Amino acid sequence: MFASNVKVLCFDVFGTVTDWYSSVTQEGQKISDKTGIAVPWGEFVNKWRIDGYLQALGDISTGKREVIPTAEIHREKLLCLIDEYGISGLSDKDIEDFNLAWNHLGVWGDAVEGLAELKEDYMILPFSNGDFRCLLDISRHNNLPWDGIISADFFKKVKPDPTIYHDAAALLQLPPEQIMMVACHARDLEGAKNAGFKTAYVNRPLEYGPGVAPEEKPVPFDYDVDSFIELVEALRKSSS
Repeated sequence: MFASNVKVLCFDVFGTVTDWYSSVTQEGQKISDKTGIAVPWGEFVNKWRIDGYLQALGDISTGKREVIPTAEIHREKLLCLIDEYGISGLSDKDIEDFNLAWNHLGVWGDAVEGLAELKEDYMILPFSNGDFRCLLDISRHNNLPWDGIISADFFKKVKPDPTIYHDAAALLQLPPEQIMMVACHARDLEGAKNAGFKTAYVNRPLEYGPGVAPEEKPVPFDYDVDSFIELVEALRKSSS
């Protein structure tokens, strides 16, 4: 029974809980509506995410740069993309508001209900590379029922650093085997699994928008589901 000893569920946020692609492309379209400048927002947002944020996390994880607030990472790439795509006519406030779209992401349709049900049986917390303020804003924006927040920023590291999962377990004062990492990213779950966590993969095929091939899962995880609702059912079944 995989879940019989689990006390805490830790969740990746960007992609697993939030639908960042739809949220940020919609905010981008508002800029096109205002300026009259046509932009392929799906492409823009994926560059912002992959070439900006994820690249910065990679540099942090290898020691090439220091940990900085999430909003600063996003702003650096946003300014480059505004130039690349020839977007003009934006005030400083327009740019700042667009940058903070990442702090006000919407969630997948199953997220709020699924988290509420999971909370009936487990302590639930985000465990994300997003900084505390970003996670707090997202939580408030969507009224998410977390029992607390764990940001990788607490440890001045980023997932999937092999030591950060032990840091989170120490913070929770629990052995790793009593914690389950829930994510739609195999690398995150591999790191958690190697640290002794239980793991649940939630498939989010539209994380990067339509027409994107799903990522490979090089190792098996304890659960592989298509929604938080399905995870509730799987956990309750295996714990009964």
